[in-house]
Formats: sequence, C-alpha cells, structure tokens
Amino acid sequence: MEVIRVQRWVMSALLLTTAMLFADGLALLSLYVEDRGGSRIGLQVIAGVVGVAAMVGVRLINEKSMLTPWLLFGLIPTSVAASVAIWG
Repeated sequence: MEVIRVQRWVMSALLLTTAMLFADGLALLSLYVEDRGGSRIGLQVIAGVVGVAAMVGVRLINEKSMLTPWLLFGLIPTSVAASVAIWG
C-alpha cells in the first residue's frame, strides 16, 4: 500500500469514530433530557447533522464525490434515537 493511502484510511477512521461517538452521545442524551421547547428534537437534529458531516468529511479525505447513498449512514444515530423515543 502507498503511504498516502494508509494516511487517508487512518484519518478517515479517526474522523468517523470521533464524530459518530459524538453523534451517538447527542442521540443518547436526547432520550434522557426533559422535552422543554423541543430540546429532544433539537439534539436529534444536531446528531444527524454531525453524522452526515462525518460522512462528508470521510468522502472529502478520500477525494470522492460528496453526494452518495453513504450519507444516510450518518443518520443512523438519529433514526435509532427517534424510534426509541417514539415507541420505547
């Protein structure tokens, strides 16, 4: 493997891990916060934005197109937290 390719893999892994942990934390926090003035929905939206931004960042690091179905992967924490909040 080329050194630059390995560096991109490492940067992508670090970015995705860090951002998705932050998005998961926000989504988890939205389940436990009192819903005053839409704070629960706000936290879930922020978690979704962080997740999608992480996927865009990974695509940019690897010099790929930003518009891809992989962006939906960033919405997983939000969708899980929303479904638990509604049906849980």
